[in-house]
Amino acid sequence: MAEIILKNTYDAVLEEFKDRQFYIFGSTVRAQIFYLYCKEKGVHHRIRAFVLSDTNQYKGNVRWLHGISLVDISQAVQTGETYGMFLAAGERTVREQLMPLLENGPWSRICYVSDFLNDYMFCRCKFLFYKDIASHYLVSENRHEAGHLNLSDPYSTDYYKYIPGITRGICPDPDIFRRKIPLDVLFRRQLGCYMPVDRLERPDGCERSCRIYTTISHYDQKLKETFHMPGMALIQAGAELTDADLAPLKDNSGDHISGRNRDYCEMSAVYWAWKNDTDSDYIGLCHYRRRFVLDEPALWAVMSGGYDAVYTVPKLTDGGMREEFVERNGFLTPEMWEYTGSVIASLTPEYSDSWIEFEKSFFLIPCNMFIMRRDIFEDYCGWVFTVLMEVDRYYMDQGIQHNNRYLGYLAECLNTVYAMKHKNRLRKVFVEYKLLETL
Repeated sequence: MAEIILKNTYDAVLEEFKDRQFYIFGSTVRAQIFYLYCKEKGVHHRIRAFVLSDTNQYKGNVRWLHGISLVDISQAVQTGETYGMFLAAGERTVREQLMPLLENGPWSRICYVSDFLNDYMFCRCKFLFYKDIASHYLVSENRHEAGHLNLSDPYSTDYYKYIPGITRGICPDPDIFRRKIPLDVLFRRQLGCYMPVDRLERPDGCERSCRIYTTISHYDQKLKETFHMPGMALIQAGAELTDADLAPLKDNSGDHISGRNRDYCEMSAVYWAWKNDTDSDYIGLCHYRRRFVLDEPALWAVMSGGYDAVYTVPKLTDGGMREEFVERNGFLTPEMWEYTGSVIASLTPEYSDSWIEFEKSFFLIPCNMFIMRRDIFEDYCGWVFTVLMEVDRYYMDQGIQHNNRYLGYLAECLNTVYAMKHKNRLRKVFVEYKLLETL
């Protein structure tokens, strides 16, 4: 049996493992923060698997964590190979529970750290931890990963089953982790009812038309892969700002705001579609890297069923949306946030309560991606550009042009606010999206 060694730093643990591959025992916050530290150091590729004493705690529904296998202790022992092992647990748990469990394992080195270091690293990495798990929100038939949520999945109705239960250090609102409120309840309070796309009855055809504008720009990196969607129409966003000819459709013809693309981002393409697409029954938006996982029969089902809007699966965050966009990530300044609230209250007061609720809500419809029936699209654009252009005018009148995509980030917020305002009216469908790799 390998000696179980107490180390004073994570670096000392990695030094003990040298260049060997290693396991992480556990899947809790401590295990994931050690993973994030390894990721910072560029050695996460050496993690063989996350090891659990009993993988049945996930009801057989989860097999990966951060793209790394979750395995039972018996599976790790049966490999017959020699690896290091990091014990992501408190000192008492290591002494009383894990030492007997690991007596006969093939581990070359077994390390753990003090409770003090566990607490210190939690404080140091907690926001990195939140940011990392925030993007883990899907469980699909082919991707069973801890931390991934899908509202159509029966196991996802309890948040704590997928995200480790955190009992300390949460700011500002720990209740989402403690109360064990089903996700569906939290979701319906904010956004009303929904329909996962895989539950729609698929017709053989559809007479309605749809155009999903897929933005590309001269800022984009080259993609490793292609991914086609039905109704996909490439449009060059920010075409006014370059001589590059990237797509047959460009957002600088007709009525347009192409020259302001640096602030409006993909919303310059949305504006163009609003003012210049007069034919499509449904109009959508996605990005050069982000595409709806949606085949033609599914799109026919949406249109034939008369659904109002298709959105990406909502992202769940722990601290509220003002926290997410202002304090945590700095996408918007406090002044931008407050001024947007005042614009909504002044120009479109019927949306003011929804904006106030959104500030402390848990769900975001991410990525400025949607497909909307024409009347809904026109109503949405009429409202969202009223707000965006007034915020834009305010800063331009002061001689301030940010060129930092702030209106694009703000539009992402407003997309969710619009869905919240009309939560009892809109018939919504949720679809996963694929993030394409770049070269």
